[in-house]
Amino acid sequence: MRVVAAQRAYLAHLAVERGASPATLAAYRHDLDRYATYLGGQDLGLSCVTGPVIEGYIAAARVGEDGGGPLSASSAKRAVAAIRGFHRFVAAEGWTPADPAASVSPPAIPDHMPDVLSIDDVGRLLDATEVGPAYLALRDRALAEFLYATGARVSEALALNTGDIDARGAGPGIVRLLGKGRKERGVP
Repeated sequence: MRVVAAQRAYLAHLAVERGASPATLAAYRHDLDRYATYLGGQDLGLSCVTGPVIEGYIAAARVGEDGGGPLSASSAKRAVAAIRGFHRFVAAEGWTPADPAASVSPPAIPDHMPDVLSIDDVGRLLDATEVGPAYLALRDRALAEFLYATGARVSEALALNTGDIDARGAGPGIVRLLGKGRKERGVP
């Protein structure tokens, strides 16, 4: 089987059977296109790919020697996830005798603490919402305070419905957020 045809089948599998988001599909498509270009340049078909070939690709992609821009550690980790899933799928379909990516590990991502806003920065951010008509300023301030207080992603806040907010009880209310990977979580 050709790499491009297998890639199309894998992306269709992710979309239909695994319910991957459009953003995940686009990222994986980009990663697998770049990988397929590398394999084509090496004149390798699916049956010739080995763990060291995949590791060689990741090393080349990290520094941009594969023809694309250099990959950060987090982008390389996503690329390894795409490639590992692709080869696992191809092996499960019987298009290759084994999964050469099973032993390939993603690069380590350095630990770092997220940047946080100072109290003054938060005040300035909330003050900046007080522009335009009063009803829009009130809406914008409520949204900014909600994002800051809950740690919700903007996409999670935009997807909220009134039924997602449970304000009953003695303590703080709970908001149901639908996050990445369609995972639901409750935040006070």
